[in-house]
Amino acid sequence: MTPAHMPDATSGTHPFGRAPDAQNRSRMTRVHWLLFVAMLATVLIYSAGLDGPYLFDDTFNLMPVRQWAAGRLGWNEVMFGNVSGVLGRPVSMASFMLSAAVGNATPLDFKLGNLLIHIACAALIYLLLRRLFLQGSTTRSIGVTTAGLLTALWLLHPLHVSTVLYAVQRMAQLSSLFVLAALLAYLQGRSALDAHARAKAYVWLFAGFPLFWLLGLLSKENAAVAPALCLVVELAYFQRSPESRRALAGFYGLTLITPALIALMVLIVKPSALLAGYAIRDFDMTERLLSQARALLDYLGMLIVPRGERMGVFTDDFAVSHGLLSPPSTLVALLALATISAIVIALRRRSPHLFAGWFFFLVAHAVESTVLPLELYFEHRNYLPSVGLLLMVAGLLSLLRESLRTTGVYRYGMSMAALVAAALLASITWQQAGIWRSKEAIVEQAVRNHPGSLRAVQAKMIAAINRRRYEQAAALISPMSRSADARTRLLSHLDMISISCLAGRPADPAWLQRSVADARPKLTIAEIQSVALLMQVSRDDGCRGLTQQGIADAIVAIADAATAQSDDIWPKAQLRYAAALIYGRIGQWPQALPQARLAAQPKAQTEVSALLIQALAHNGQRTEAGRQLQLLSSRIRPDDKPGQAALKTAREAIEVSAQTTPPNQETNPS
Repeated sequence: MTPAHMPDATSGTHPFGRAPDAQNRSRMTRVHWLLFVAMLATVLIYSAGLDGPYLFDDTFNLMPVRQWAAGRLGWNEVMFGNVSGVLGRPVSMASFMLSAAVGNATPLDFKLGNLLIHIACAALIYLLLRRLFLQGSTTRSIGVTTAGLLTALWLLHPLHVSTVLYAVQRMAQLSSLFVLAALLAYLQGRSALDAHARAKAYVWLFAGFPLFWLLGLLSKENAAVAPALCLVVELAYFQRSPESRRALAGFYGLTLITPALIALMVLIVKPSALLAGYAIRDFDMTERLLSQARALLDYLGMLIVPRGERMGVFTDDFAVSHGLLSPPSTLVALLALATISAIVIALRRRSPHLFAGWFFFLVAHAVESTVLPLELYFEHRNYLPSVGLLLMVAGLLSLLRESLRTTGVYRYGMSMAALVAAALLASITWQQAGIWRSKEAIVEQAVRNHPGSLRAVQAKMIAAINRRRYEQAAALISPMSRSADARTRLLSHLDMISISCLAGRPADPAWLQRSVADARPKLTIAEIQSVALLMQVSRDDGCRGLTQQGIADAIVAIADAATAQSDDIWPKAQLRYAAALIYGRIGQWPQALPQARLAAQPKAQTEVSALLIQALAHNGQRTEAGRQLQLLSSRIRPDDKPGQAALKTAREAIEVSAQTTPPNQETNPS
């Protein structure tokens, strides 16, 4: 049986259906020229921001690549040593290495590679849309043109700027690229099934699709949605004969049901494998799910009506939904999502594109916008889901009467509307690409349009500190100390102390007391950044009005207040390390030792383990210090200069202890 809503796609020799006649060939030529122009315009527009800076986790992920390019790290350590995801993302790391090999491992090299992948994704989107539109009876007459115009809009959409020009988001791009290729493989296999070409169908379904799917998973784990997206396409466009049902049962059993059962088993047996990240979040799983309803509607609004001033990566001001009515927009969002879903299900037969587009959007968000303990909002998560919006647009067009859709007036009007939309999108994208040329411009836009983003305010504060503009830095952070959010107050008070120390002004002891009073049951990465700055500026009694002892005591109190976290949680261990380091700086080794022990969790960083050895030695516990030194020595390579320096410091502490404490006076381990 042939697919529902589709003519037989296997007659003729053309890979996407019947061989095109002369009129269709002419139309396709025009569309291809349109796409070429759109791609060229995209390259020119994005060139404004290709030499922009690294942001956030760019440095962490790309540093090994740069070390490899400089000959200081092996290729296998780079390709298989990434810890950003559970699968290591070796395909993405290999692509970064390729960029570094071709260029000079600069931001320009990586972002230029991202731009080329953006163009490649657009090419696959066009092939996917063209196949669906040409075969769908409701859009066949305008299929090629519609596919080309919508692909051009996707290429030029400004919401993708923070994916293309955020270097490390190549991982999301490559994942999307291979998911699109996997979908095309599925469509080839599915059409072959309906043409009774079983061998060809099985090659595409059980060899081609898994290959692209695996490449996507090894780029970024959100490629896991590929089989579910195939199911969306299946339900939208195909009917199933008894023969196809058997093949599809095997396909979905292997690619969808089995992985889902494995994931469910992992959640039951070892939930920490997937959900451990909630330990450092200000929200739980229920709150995240409620919040994502609002996020999805906001994404949809930004795709339909993009507002450049609100775009960017400083989105930590997105509010948590604590309940259905907290805020009230949570319930509204849930009802809106349910209503839209009900409408497109009811219209599935009349407009399969509308059904496919909506559920493509939702399913493509399934990894990053559901239960995993990720941050609440990032616009780069729409890179693949935005393809669903293109299908939805086609679905809305398909609801128009056939007589209207085939008129020249309609074709002209649709083309002109698309060109106007492309021009508007291109202008916003050009503006955003220019902003992405400098971190200062990115931060300035965020502070202006996201005043509640502590991350943006802190970034601008650090920039002011680096220019020694301490008054400006204080003016930026001071209003945040009056926030309704306790964590924001805690961090801002710590930052206010650091600024006063740097400016040579007395720091108000009340700020330290208020920080302790606002200590939370959970610590996050944000505390690490503020404490690290305070630890740096307070050395050598650099804070007038405060003692290093008092600062270390306050850090310990903040860590002690995190009763909802175990001591092996990274932010908590880092605060223990900071306190131990300050105690050690002022010779308070008895106080440093318990904090160093708590900080030195399994797989602790080299400097943490080295500090523990020093604390043990200074407290006369040389035997244990020696054992820890041996363990640390076995972990550090000879060419690891920072590690060897830490080893030397730890070894010297043991030697000094041996000279000052007779063997018969060695203390027992605490």
